[in-house]
Formats: sequence, structure tokens, C-alpha cells
Amino acid sequence: MFITKRKIIALALTLIFLLSLCACGGKKDNYSVGTLTEDGKLVWYFGGDGLFSADTDVESYFEGIDDTVDPASIYSSLEFTEEMIYGSYTLNNSEKDIDKVREDIPFEEVNFKDGALSVSSLPVAVFFGADHVCNSETSYNYGDFQDVKDIEVAVIKLATKDKVGTVICSYELNGNSVTFKQLEQNNKAGEDFSYEYTGVEFTYNFELCGPYFTFSKGTSSLQLKAFCFTENVSDKAGISGYSLIDSPLIDELDYFASSENWNYAVRRDGSYYDTSAYKMTDDGIFTAYLSDKPVEGEEEVFTNQYAYIIQSDASAFFNTFGIILLDGEKQYYYTDDITAREARTLEDQGVDVSGLTEEKIKEIAEKKSDLFDDLYNEFETQGINVTVNRSTGEIAMDSSVLFGGDSALLNDEGKQLLDKFLAAYTSIIYSEKYDGFITKTMVEGHIAPIAGSTYESGLPLSEERANNVKDYCVSSETDSRLSSTLEAVGLSNTKPIYDANGEVDLAACRRVSFRFLVNIEE
Repeated sequence: MFITKRKIIALALTLIFLLSLCACGGKKDNYSVGTLTEDGKLVWYFGGDGLFSADTDVESYFEGIDDTVDPASIYSSLEFTEEMIYGSYTLNNSEKDIDKVREDIPFEEVNFKDGALSVSSLPVAVFFGADHVCNSETSYNYGDFQDVKDIEVAVIKLATKDKVGTVICSYELNGNSVTFKQLEQNNKAGEDFSYEYTGVEFTYNFELCGPYFTFSKGTSSLQLKAFCFTENVSDKAGISGYSLIDSPLIDELDYFASSENWNYAVRRDGSYYDTSAYKMTDDGIFTAYLSDKPVEGEEEVFTNQYAYIIQSDASAFFNTFGIILLDGEKQYYYTDDITAREARTLEDQGVDVSGLTEEKIKEIAEKKSDLFDDLYNEFETQGINVTVNRSTGEIAMDSSVLFGGDSALLNDEGKQLLDKFLAAYTSIIYSEKYDGFITKTMVEGHIAPIAGSTYESGLPLSEERANNVKDYCVSSETDSRLSSTLEAVGLSNTKPIYDANGEVDLAACRRVSFRFLVNIEE
């Protein structure tokens, strides 16, 4: 029986989860295992050769690689946005460090709605963004702020002389200054979140460097640390992130995950790197190592360095973080997750996701990911020249192969490609494994968004090409279940394809793509 890497990953993660539950009785000091000090800097290594990284000498991949970036200069020239600093930052040890904060940081009187209160002039923890304000550290329920679209929300923690209190706020950036405005919820239980401002505001200057977020006000400053790398967690951190669809990529990396026990990295076309490893230093340098074992010739290796911004969860059990990489010119966002990506895909297909739980969306996404794995392997085995784009859910064919020039008439080469594709495609989607999962297959025509083109001018050609491909599929000797569920649509230039640099790839935009719609009730 053929087992894909994704199946192995699922089994591995299940095993690791069960083992972690068994180990939750005792808290490990994650700074005595796995965090190294080199040249006076804290260093974290992730990755390995293949799926399981526990026995891999990851450090050896980075021997001889000298630092080539200056994170300080990249941070200083960066124009920060509210979305860029999503994540959780706290004292390194919330219980131990709070007493020192009370000694070193001055207090100030704040006139809250319920009366004046003396609080620390700097926050002792901050949770930026709706996905990060709901956790055990803040006591807000997950999903409380998911419907807030008009503002960016945050929770800040302020110390009193004997307690620590939370304040829910909106926040805005102005250069390297952040202003928090306290909110008061006025919705009832079960209603969408609504609020009003109390008039209480807090403004601080800030600096970012690696895992550190430093707040300052007047002559006082306080360094907080990304939650995943603090002593507040019960296990070592794991990095995990899907690229945003319009973000540039490092090499061709679409998504990756790596922790102490497991490791994988996947290109946007669905293929896996053989080796993936990452080195992070606390002065803000991230080094990536991606390679494939050679079939013939030398091993193909990609190495590069970046400054980074961590988007850390605040979870005691799944201690993971996404990351933004910076090279001084571009920003590489690996901050998405499988559930958020799938929710957007379903919405783009007209599905009302408000009635779906996150667990259901994730279940759909994981089954689709398995399906893409199986399709990719079948296309590769059969030598079928199509492009699988897992970020958009498309299986694309080059228009120049199907038609040639600006024609919409299928040529012989295009018909041969479609014949091979249909046999492979139907053998997978109508297999017992995916029976009932696919409800419809869309045939979509696209043109490139070249200068001077408009949606209206490009629509006729995109529609004609999509219809001609659909008609050929219906007339060919393919599975009748597919023929009855095909639907053609022209999309003109509305769905551009981005290359690894985050730029529109004009050649790749000229395509006819197949995209399957799933049965969300299956």
C-alpha cells in the first residue's frame, strides 16, 4: 500500500500528541534542553533530514555559514503595520520576574471607569491580534473577537502592587509608537462582539529584535519575550506556518513545520524537500537550509539569512509560532495556518463558513491536503505536465500547451494532455478513499493582467477557453460522474498567480485550471 508523507505526518503528530499528554504531569525547563548559547547569543535549531528530526545533527547543516545580514538595520528601516506584530509577548518568567518589575518600573495613576488605580507604567504582557488575545493567559474565550473587523484588538497586562490585571484594547501604530485604547464590551452573551471606548489610553515606544519586544516610556523600558521562547511554557517551541497567498516565498517554500520530534517542508506545487533546517539567534537572525537529495549530480541546496518577527501563540501544550522573514526589501509571511487558508478558499467558492466549526474546516482542509498529495503523486508518476498550486487549490494547465497563441481552439497536444489528465484525475477523486467528497469540478479560464487589459476585455477569451476545455472533457471517454459535475467559468484577469518573489507571474497567469469543490457535509 502506498503511504504518502502526509499520512506519515498525521500518524507522527497523533503519536506525539498522545505522548505529550502523558508527559504533562511534570513541567520541563525548556531552557536547559534545546536552547544553546553561542558567542553570547541564544540559539534555537529546528529541522532535520526527513520527517523525524530527533536523531539528526541539525547544527552541522550550518557549519561554515557566516552571518550576512544586519537585523538591526532591517528593523530600523521597517515600516511596521498592526498585522506585522500579531503575537504574544510576556515576561520571561511571569511568576519570578514580576517582583523585579515592581521594583524597577515606576507606577502611575490611571482613572479607569471604576476608579483610579496605580498600575505599572509599562505592560508586563501584550497579546496582539484577535487570534492571540483569547487564551488561558487572558481568560478570554477563543472566538470572542473573531468578528471584529473595524479595529485591531489587543490585551495588555498591567501590574499593581500585588496583582496583575488585563485590559482589552484596540491598538494603532505610528512608526515605532503604539497606542492602546481601552474597550468596554457591551454585547450580551451569545451576541457578536460590540464595544465602546472608555477614554483610557496608553502610549509607548517600542523596539523589535528577534524574540524580544521592548516597551519604553520616559526613561523606563521593559523587555518582553515571545511567549513560545519563555519559561512560561511546558515544552520547547515548534515553528509552523503556511505562506500567505500574495507573499513572496523563500526558495519555493509554501509551508513548513518543525519541532523537536518532527519536521517537514512543502513547496507550493505540493512536493516535499528532503532536508529542511532552520537556525534562529536571539539577535534577530534566521538562517534557512533547504535541500533535495540528488538523483543525478550534486545535491541542490538553498541557504539564506533573514531578520525575523515571531507570531507566537500563548499555549502551554501546543507551543508553536509562525514567522515573518525580512531581507530589507521584501517581507515573507509564514503566518497562516491550514484552517484559516481553507476558510478563505471555501468563502471564495461561495460557502458560508459561519456555520462550520473550526474543527470541521480543519477536517476538510486535511482531507483536501491528502487528496492533493495523491493527485500530485499520480500526475508525477504518469508524467502529466500540470501545476498543482496548493495555496489556491488549483490544478493548472498552460494555455500555450492547450491552445497556442491567442486561440481558444484546442490543439492536438492539448487534447493529449487532457486525456492523460482526466484518466489520472478521475482515478483519484472517484477512488473509494474520496467517494462522495467531490461535488463539482470547476474549469476556469484565466488571462494575464497585462498593461491595458481589463476584466471586460479579457472575459470573452477566458470564457471560451474554459467552455472548450469543458466540452472536450464531456465528449471524451471519461468518467460520467465527472462529465455531469463539470462547470466552466471565465475569470479574465481576476486571479493572478504570484511567483516566488511575490510578483505577478504573467506566463503562469495564462492558464486553464481545474478546481474541485468539496461536499462540506460529507
